[in-house]
Amino acid sequence: MGKLKNFIIVLMVFTMVLSAIAVAVAQESKQLTVGYVIPYEIGWFSAFVKGFELVAEKEGVKTVRLHHNYKADEETKAVENLITMGVDGINITAATPESAEYSCRLANEAGIPIQVTESGVAEGKGKPFADIDFNWNEIYRYIARNLRNDIEGPISIINIQGFAGTPPVMQGIAGFKDEISKLNDMKLSTDVQYGDYATDKSLSVMKTLIQSGLEFNVAVGSCQEITEGIIQALREENVPRNQVYVVSVNGGPMDVENLKKGNIDFCLSQSPGLHGMICAANLIAKLKGQTYQEKTYSPVIWVNQKTWEADLIPWDMDESWLPVVNEFIKTGQYKPELRVR
Repeated sequence: MGKLKNFIIVLMVFTMVLSAIAVAVAQESKQLTVGYVIPYEIGWFSAFVKGFELVAEKEGVKTVRLHHNYKADEETKAVENLITMGVDGINITAATPESAEYSCRLANEAGIPIQVTESGVAEGKGKPFADIDFNWNEIYRYIARNLRNDIEGPISIINIQGFAGTPPVMQGIAGFKDEISKLNDMKLSTDVQYGDYATDKSLSVMKTLIQSGLEFNVAVGSCQEITEGIIQALREENVPRNQVYVVSVNGGPMDVENLKKGNIDFCLSQSPGLHGMICAANLIAKLKGQTYQEKTYSPVIWVNQKTWEADLIPWDMDESWLPVVNEFIKTGQYKPELRVR
């Protein structure tokens, strides 16, 4: 009787192990389809798409891409459409933290894993399995601290941000203002301005500030297009280049050209291309039953005229970055030295 009992136990364990292996094999072999929702497909998000698609193609995963134009109702429709299509997983850059929570609720109810990026999630029933973001609050604190370390004497800052009321902008402003209040001899020269991520509007805003007689010695553009507007305004208003430190938050192709020309002094380098790769790899790892990150921030680095060529994280990604991404998904550590050159 005892031998029969032991045999049954061994058989049960063997069956369980075999079932687990079968599930893992099925997950690996099944043609997965993931959907992702982004605001639009220009600038930053164009690079994000290229990074996301690079990983998906390498992993043999189909993708469906939808847009919401920073409108919560369009985000909801997009998520509902993905659910109707029966995608295996969803990645969403939400319009607001509240819309992110509702999107998560819809996906949760449908039993589809959902990952949120660059928007945060409001309190509620809807929960993502992962939140992959840039720590915008800490990024702007980091910028403030680096400015204080790198510039001697009093600092008076103009900061032109993107769209008012969007999560990254609100989080960044909160961190920037709070950190500045803690640092010696440092202030905003005027309230934060908004350039809507556009060169023309930022040019107009900056020219108006200069013409008003506002005193400042640092100008921070919160994306490469805004920074280009700042640079053009300084030039058109005949502000001597050595009177203003120009700072950009991006490190995109336009910033690279301005760094080459000496038009930018400091840059917060962050890559939407690498971010897109990380988001895709993390979602796919979850669907394949592999190690993934539940909460992490994509890497950023502070560069200047002396360091940018070696340290700046490019927007244009290729397969040489896959080992860096795989390490990040497993450990949360950014190790650019793993890049295959």
